[in-house]
Amino acid sequence: MGVVTAGVLAPDKLSANSETPATAQNKAGWEPWSAEAVSRYQAQGRPVFVDFTASWCLSCQVNERVALNQPEVQKAITEANVALLRADWTRHDESITQTLASLGRSGVPTYVLYVPGDVNPRVLPEVLTPGIVTDALAGLPHAATQSAASTSNRQ
Repeated sequence: MGVVTAGVLAPDKLSANSETPATAQNKAGWEPWSAEAVSRYQAQGRPVFVDFTASWCLSCQVNERVALNQPEVQKAITEANVALLRADWTRHDESITQTLASLGRSGVPTYVLYVPGDVNPRVLPEVLTPGIVTDALAGLPHAATQSAASTSNRQ
């Protein structure tokens, strides 16, 4: 019985708060994902990072805490003027399912970086580290991120 109790209590220990991906959308600049939002940012020449996640996905939550929320990653995102979109697959949204399939994935976590000028998005590994994310962002075309940053600063 002690093992069952530990198994039941462990998730409570891992989740410091009760935020789900949907309630944490605007935290640190995240917006809800849509294909239209990706297209809109691409048309502006901005890089786009999409976090395909779900509230029941433990790996997603760990990646968020261990990598995506780290100060060096947040700084790199800001400096590269990356648009952040979160695709919340908690309720198995069909448009997200179709997009995952088009990326060759069948579930979450999935992390995708849309790079200005690239035809195909870059799919990052399922297990993230700060270095994986910052390296991916460091590979963005310098001119595109500078141009997009100066455009957003004028608004």
